[in-house]
Amino acid sequence: MIRQTKKLFLGLFSLATVFVIAGCGQNQASDQNANNAQQAQSKQEQKDPNNIAGEWESVYEIDSLQKAFFIKGMKSYTYAKFIEAFKDFKMKLKVDGDYATISYKEDVEPFAKAFYSIAKDKDKYTEDEFVKMLFGAQTEFASTFKKYTVSMDEKTGIYSYAAKGTIDEQEKKVTFPEGFTIFNSFQYSVDERQTPVTFNYEIKDGILYLYDDARNEDGLPVRFELRFKPVQNQEKK
Repeated sequence: MIRQTKKLFLGLFSLATVFVIAGCGQNQASDQNANNAQQAQSKQEQKDPNNIAGEWESVYEIDSLQKAFFIKGMKSYTYAKFIEAFKDFKMKLKVDGDYATISYKEDVEPFAKAFYSIAKDKDKYTEDEFVKMLFGAQTEFASTFKKYTVSMDEKTGIYSYAAKGTIDEQEKKVTFPEGFTIFNSFQYSVDERQTPVTFNYEIKDGILYLYDDARNEDGLPVRFELRFKPVQNQEKK
């Protein structure tokens, strides 16, 4: 009886050992697969550190807007009035193949009211009249685009803008054929509105920079810059 019990115990011990060894083998295989995936991802990042494909969202918008405002020669008081109207301003960037699209949807009313507060001829209009007049100006401006998707809803006050540009991966540049503007008032260029503009791009510390170094009419250096961070939880393709 003791001998049979001993045999049974040894049999169960051997079976348990097989399971433990098999489990260890599976864990080692899983760890190896994970390591291989991490190494492959690391190699891909090292191979193309400036791959900008995917979706991005704007960051440091106030800094970017400031550069577009100051090219207009704004006084500090005017700037302070306008910047308050853009405190919640956000942009999206989608890069797909050879194309990049920057888009935003923004309520024009806060900007219109800020504009009215500093207007020199404000005594000629009520605030509501001035706001409606500015809405109409956005509608007219939106209708002039041939290659972008731009619209103004005067009932809601929402201005929708989507500028599609082409990417030159070799030169690390993206060109927007009708420029880049915020409403009808601020263009990210020293040239006229809707004049083509080319931005250089690079990724630093996970932030995508689009920038254009130019000179104003006085020959002074001016940098227009947009910054974006990756949208989280994107589906990997």
